[in-house]
Amino acid sequence: MRNYDFECVATQINCGPGTREYIEREWDKAVNRIENWIKTVRICITDINGPKGGINQRCRIVMQTRLGAPIVVQETRERLSSAINVAIRRSVHTLKRKISKKRDQKKQPVHIETQQDAEGLS
Repeated sequence: MRNYDFECVATQINCGPGTREYIEREWDKAVNRIENWIKTVRICITDINGPKGGINQRCRIVMQTRLGAPIVVQETRERLSSAINVAIRRSVHTLKRKISKKRDQKKQPVHIETQQDAEGLS
């Protein structure tokens, strides 16, 4: 069960319930251990060129986290499933990296200037 808002939108593409279920299943698997850091997720899939073909299937993920600035990842591929998988993997990797940096900052000892330190600098 998600503790955050999740939205999947398809524009200019025929997206059935199977595709939406696939996106949700892959997303849930990917964020299993880090979902408490997420506030909102919006996944938008688009067929850029319409029926012309080519590398035109786009998956854009905008994730608002508890760490501040949103994470925005966009991937364009020939196959929609590839675009979805790579975009999910990249966005989760980015969130994990930000979480790691946050934890590392907490581990850094805070140096408190003492009277001795101040005298030593003079």
